[in-house]
Amino acid sequence: MTDILILAAPLLLLASFYCLWRAVMLFRTWTPAAAIVWKSGYSELEREDDFWHFGATLGTIRGFNWRDGKNARWIEDEVQFTDAAGERRRAVVARRVSRGWRPDGVFTIWYDPAAPGRVTAFGPGHWVMLAVVWAACLAFVFMVGMQLAAKSADASPPVERTR
Repeated sequence: MTDILILAAPLLLLASFYCLWRAVMLFRTWTPAAAIVWKSGYSELEREDDFWHFGATLGTIRGFNWRDGKNARWIEDEVQFTDAAGERRRAVVARRVSRGWRPDGVFTIWYDPAAPGRVTAFGPGHWVMLAVVWAACLAFVFMVGMQLAAKSADASPPVERTR
């Protein structure tokens, strides 16, 4: 058990630092924009099929995808947005939507002004919340490690001192 904790602690620390770094980079260099869905990766037939299967993936048209979440689908939309210079741009954005429900036709994306083709639907708020989750997991790992250390200290025989 201690081997797992020793491996998990630095990985969780790195994960939380990466998420914070990603949030800071999005705030510093990327720009938000309103994106209009030009072509959705979640067809009406797939949406209705998911709706009538009540959240189960077994027997649906789309089937199982490891990137889907609980009651969510991972889709890729082709969007159109206007950058800071006033030019209309198109890009493909991956995002999660509620399974069986019509996705929003307009949503906020973040794009890199240096390369406007680089876009993401996951803004800084997403990355900060993810960093909080990883930090909470790290605190839990430390708590479990301290409890294991206390148990092993209580279970060890007393050490006699000799002169």
